[in-house]
Amino acid sequence: MPEVVERFQRMLQAQERSPCTVKQYGHIARTFLGYVGKPLDEVVSRDVEGFREYLVLTRHYSKNSLYTTVRGLSCLFRSFGVGVDRGLEPPRRPERLPRYLSEEETHRLFEASRDSPRDYAILHVLGYGGLRVGELCALRLEDIEFDRHLIHVRAGKGDKDREVVLEERTVAAIERYLADRAVEGVESPRLFPVTAVTVERMVRKRAGLAGIQQHVTPHVLRHTLATALLRRGCDIRYIQKLLGHASVATTQIYTHVDTQALREAYRKSRPEY
Repeated sequence: MPEVVERFQRMLQAQERSPCTVKQYGHIARTFLGYVGKPLDEVVSRDVEGFREYLVLTRHYSKNSLYTTVRGLSCLFRSFGVGVDRGLEPPRRPERLPRYLSEEETHRLFEASRDSPRDYAILHVLGYGGLRVGELCALRLEDIEFDRHLIHVRAGKGDKDREVVLEERTVAAIERYLADRAVEGVESPRLFPVTAVTVERMVRKRAGLAGIQQHVTPHVLRHTLATALLRRGCDIRYIQKLLGHASVATTQIYTHVDTQALREAYRKSRPEY
């Protein structure tokens, strides 16, 4: 059955799905087919129900993990015309407030990476650009417009392109990194020829060096940017565009994060009856 998974992943690539989605959905398909132990065209609804029970009762999947798995299975069945996904509704995911760093912690994180031009540049792009880790790893040199201070994010989540503004320090960090890369003789069309796992590990390591106690991931830096912008009065519609959210409803979660910002906004805007 490996050929089914390979064909499924080729289909996803042809649809220009992100590399992360291709890898994740491929893993879901491989796990499911290994569980049922039969060709895909012989799968029946009972097999799907049994797999779902197995994930919940034996593998102890969270609602978030189960949600992603159901989405991946539905895509697999649709791709091969297998009609067993009726009623395969993903569970409602719990709404958790996003974790984020203070501006002082973020500064310490940057300072803890100054010895590595690459790490320093990556952290600036994540912290000031709000990119997802998959988007960062997919960036090509041609996606950076230094004169206009822009990053072109190609086929981000939902296969949508967007532009992200680069501030001065991020531009300087990228230029320093590229100069260092040229000296080392690194040649690649990608801006950062690294994997998502490499970036995750680097962020965790630098957070430890900075003395930050909480678990820090690239996505925490994305949340940090959104929270900081909102706290400083940025219109939520601009934050939505910057982060590439399809709906402003997704961005509105950040309005529940910072109680101090909420108090300040209320103080400035409250009516005088």
